[in-house]
Amino acid sequence: MASEKSPSLNALRVFAFAAHADSFKQAAQQLGVSQSNITRQIQALEEQLGTRLFQRDNRVHALTPAGEALAPDLLRLFKELDRTVERTRHIGDSELTTLRIALPESLLRWWLSSRLAEFYALYPHIQVQFNTVPLFPDANERANICAQLQHEQLDMAIHYGHLRDKALKQVALYTPTYVPVAPTQSDKALASRPWLIDVNAPYWRHFKKAQAHLAKQLKTRPVGNSNIAVDLIQGTDQITLIDQLFLAHPQLRDYVKHTEYQVTLPEPVALTLKQRQRQPVALVAFVKWLEARLASSLAGNVRPS
Repeated sequence: MASEKSPSLNALRVFAFAAHADSFKQAAQQLGVSQSNITRQIQALEEQLGTRLFQRDNRVHALTPAGEALAPDLLRLFKELDRTVERTRHIGDSELTTLRIALPESLLRWWLSSRLAEFYALYPHIQVQFNTVPLFPDANERANICAQLQHEQLDMAIHYGHLRDKALKQVALYTPTYVPVAPTQSDKALASRPWLIDVNAPYWRHFKKAQAHLAKQLKTRPVGNSNIAVDLIQGTDQITLIDQLFLAHPQLRDYVKHTEYQVTLPEPVALTLKQRQRQPVALVAFVKWLEARLASSLAGNVRPS
């Protein structure tokens, strides 16, 4: 059974180099560690993910289908992260930088907040000032985000969907999948239990389309956002829809998950920043770290083909 703990960045780094080397021995030489260390890290990562990443044949250095799914972007991410860390080490104490980042409360609450200590340990000269924006901004909210980025009142914003502004650069982070969850097991049919839903959110629109037969039977209770829904269903058999990325959070990991009714949205959660010929080093550092940590979290969903 796969561990609930997210894979460590070190184990993912070792896998990234080993997957692109001719042998574990070569990967060990590249990383300056022993071959046995490489083997231990790969075995620990496989145990955390609950799947084999390398074929178990000493004569062949080959990835399994799961390994091939995980490997392509990791080496590039870690090499860029290493370069950014090295650049940041040359920043003096007097050059403390503050980044102003706007993001959805749900992403901060259920995923990012528990990982920030790692970022600050890597980049002690960078501080982050967080503001919240809706995950699914409407037209006015989108215009406000664009204006704040253009006028450099914000350094970066994270949100669902595309902002149509040529002055801004956007990077897709991940495509969210929403899963029906409940705090407790119940013998009642899903259709007979109340569903707490932000009825104006895109995930509900796509859920109704993908699960039309079930959706027509549901008793929905409108809420303002998914965080409110999570707070209100505590200790009940009520159901809500949660981004799969958040389900490793200690408060949510034991929830009953009805994955047979999950729905993947058509657009990604993206980060947006102002177009520049050269982005500030601190901003590049945060973006690369964020991409690497998301890769780590999403790797926990890798399963054998």
